Amino acid sequence: MPLRRSPVEVEAVETGLRLRRFLRTMREGWPILFIGTALGVVASVTALRLVVPQYTAVMVIGPTARVGAAAMGARLPVLIGREAAAAASEPGPGDEILSDFARYLQLFTSIPVAERLMADPLLLRGLFPDRWDGEAGNWRPAPGPMASAKRTFLALVGRSDWVEPDAERVASALQDRLTIDMVGSGPMRRLRLRHADRAMALRILSAAAQATDAHLRAEASRRSAAQIAHARARLAGITVAEHRQALADLLSEQERIAMMIEVDLPLAADAIEPPAAAQRPDWPNPLRVVPVAALVGLMAGALAVGLRRLWRAGGEATP
Repeated sequence: MPLRRSPVEVEAVETGLRLRRFLRTMREGWPILFIGTALGVVASVTALRLVVPQYTAVMVIGPTARVGAAAMGARLPVLIGREAAAAASEPGPGDEILSDFARYLQLFTSIPVAERLMADPLLLRGLFPDRWDGEAGNWRPAPGPMASAKRTFLALVGRSDWVEPDAERVASALQDRLTIDMVGSGPMRRLRLRHADRAMALRILSAAAQATDAHLRAEASRRSAAQIAHARARLAGITVAEHRQALADLLSEQERIAMMIEVDLPLAADAIEPPAAAQRPDWPNPLRVVPVAALVGLMAGALAVGLRRLWRAGGEATP
């Protein structure tokens, strides 16, 4: 009597047969596989020659230290305990607490920071190199067929393309060029900015960091000055000794805060690693692009071989 095979053995035999058929098909269609791989390599090399290589400026930042030799000290009174945390939180679900560092990250690519960056003409030209005409010394429409098609389309719908950059365009350019990643699971962040000019990449990243800190410093100084002026105005009209002492203590604390804000140290974020960039372009990376393109070409060739086999099998099955 013939031996009955188990379902596992039957499935293993069928899998082996399918694998052998697949390998035989690939062996028969090796010219297509070779052509697909070669086309992938040629396409990637051509793209690498056409794309302008860029440098990546990297900077690691973290919340401003309050203690330690490199810290600027606490600007606000230090509160301890759950009641203190509730008092320092803002009303809302979960008692949201918005720190200076969170404001810093949110404002890094904002319009107020972009307005500060616009004070540097060289930085503006670096952000929009294709829009600056160095010979004429003025801004021009973006060159190229795609830009011309865009301007034509906008003209048809009654709109016009921008020429001279404004704060909104600067903020949008920063958002396109900048990426912010977490460093591990801590509060530090790694900022990356790409540009075709290494010096300009470092300049833009450093200027954006300084402009963001300057904006937060100006806002903190404005709030502190308003509170000091209000405390002084109220103190002039109060005669009760206890009330005057309370206002005097509040005024003294606000003046201390204002003095700490004026210290020439980072207000919200410390540069753990200053802006730095490699001496050679690092994007796109040929060591990654070419192998991936070759693999994609190989897979496309394998798909073509499989489709050809199905086509032939269908033709042979047709009477």
